Order: sequence, then C-alpha cells, then structure tokens
Amino acid sequence: MGDLPDCCADCVFWQTLRGRSDESERDRWAHRTERSFGPWGRMLSDGESVVGVLQYGPSGAFPRAQVLPAGPPSRDAALITCSYVAGDDPGGSIERLVLEALADIKGRGMQAIEVFAMRYPDEVAEHERAALNHTLFDLDMLERLGFRPVRSQGQVSLMRIELGGLVPGLAERAKAAIGDLRPVPGRTPLPA
Repeated sequence: MGDLPDCCADCVFWQTLRGRSDESERDRWAHRTERSFGPWGRMLSDGESVVGVLQYGPSGAFPRAQVLPAGPPSRDAALITCSYVAGDDPGGSIERLVLEALADIKGRGMQAIEVFAMRYPDEVAEHERAALNHTLFDLDMLERLGFRPVRSQGQVSLMRIELGGLVPGLAERAKAAIGDLRPVPGRTPLPA
C-alpha cells in the first residue's frame, strides 16, 4: 500500500490554527486521535496506488473547524474535514469514501456526521468538484447522500446527517464500497 499523498503527509490545516505544514505535529495529532477515537479516516487504493484519502474524527480534534465560516461543528458529531482524490472517477471515489465514513462512524456509536461544503457554480464540472485535495465538499453531492444544512455563512455551509436513520439504500451502498478501502494512515486495523 502506498503512503499518503505528499499534500496530505504533513498537512496540519485542520489540526492547528497556524496553517503550516509540520510532519511531527501531524504525527503527534494522529497518535492522540488514534488512542482516543481509532482510525481517523480512510484510504482508497488501486493496487499499490492511493487514489483517495478522507480524513474524519471527533469534531473537537480539529481546532480549525471552530473558526471556519458556518462553524463551529456540533460536539456530538464526527467531522469529515478533507479529501484527496485522484484517478479516472474522482466523483465516484469521493462518494465511496464518504459512504464508508458514514458506515464507520455509525458503527462507532456516534449519532451524526458534519462536513463543511459549498455549492459549486454550474460551470464547474462534477469531476472537478471532487478531484485532488479539498477542504470544502460539493454541497450537491452531500445533499444526494442525505446531508442537510445546519447553517450557512457566505458560500460555506455546515452540513449534517443523522446516522440513526440513514437514507434507504445508503448502508447497502456503503457496504458495497468497502472492498478496497483501508484505514488511514495510522496503521490501526479496522474491527472485522
């Protein structure tokens, strides 16, 4: 399995308010979060190549989320913070990663997931809304998955989905997506 993409390996945008890259700070955060929460994301691979990464965890683990427009996230929710997606189908890959996150977070007993999003202009192609690295997700995609707005400020919306009653068919779609997903990157195995 390949390592995290370069843009993710030392990024601490969500973990600090300083906004710089710091591999040692990232490692300290990862170990703290794994001890208290478990694996804090998912990695999608195609053989040895990483084609997608999704980071998430308890909302309190991400100081940056407290100061973003439309924030802060709720304390009772997990927060999806960012993604990196490459390959031929970035839209399908990001949806697959989000569906797996829903199933994982529900399995940990949390009741909701929140994520920061924006509505892209119509002229931005759907594959461009998902490709490469993002901290603001495609609002239209999240709405299709059952997320609803909590609040908005400017172009940014905080979106939420309650996990008690997932949208019909969503759990099955998530289970079908699990095949090539791996925990990120703390090497903690997922429960069987």
